[in-house]
Amino acid sequence: MALPNILFEELFAPLLTTEWGKRVGWAMLVIMGLLAFLTLISTPYYWYSDLKLARTHVTSSSDYSTSEQLAMLSKQIPQWHLFGIGPDDAQTDTIPITSLQLKLVGVIKALPENMSRVIISESGQPGKVYQVGDKITAGVKIYLIMEDGVILQNGARQEKLPLQRSTLIFQGMPKQLLQGGG
Repeated sequence: MALPNILFEELFAPLLTTEWGKRVGWAMLVIMGLLAFLTLISTPYYWYSDLKLARTHVTSSSDYSTSEQLAMLSKQIPQWHLFGIGPDDAQTDTIPITSLQLKLVGVIKALPENMSRVIISESGQPGKVYQVGDKITAGVKIYLIMEDGVILQNGARQEKLPLQRSTLIFQGMPKQLLQGGG
């Protein structure tokens, strides 16, 4: 049992006998006392908040059927703005579509807004990359980039250049693959 005595004499004895060791011991005691005091003070606060949470009234699922609950939730989803709030559709719907010979080929919508880019083709030419503020032709520049189009500033008036999307056509169920057999 000589090993525990040696460990105590070399490691712990200086903490108890030297001036530096006594200071460290008192500092540890003060820190532990502060932690115990903070725990004692904060415990009633957490107990009270847990008690309030436990006593809140939750509507039972038996009040509504599952399909009614899903219908109510699906009506609430648009107000949650899961992907952020975009430009007001009412504002962009009143802007007339441009009659310029431009075609919006692609949109890269990014955050921050100044990183957004569009690819616009003019009069059947290959597309060029533009950003907000860039001039396309004389008197026409990019005013706003949206996910589904671009608002152009054509002189003093705004015009919309929508992204053309082809309509999907259902072509029936896929044919069954032939079973290989030899």
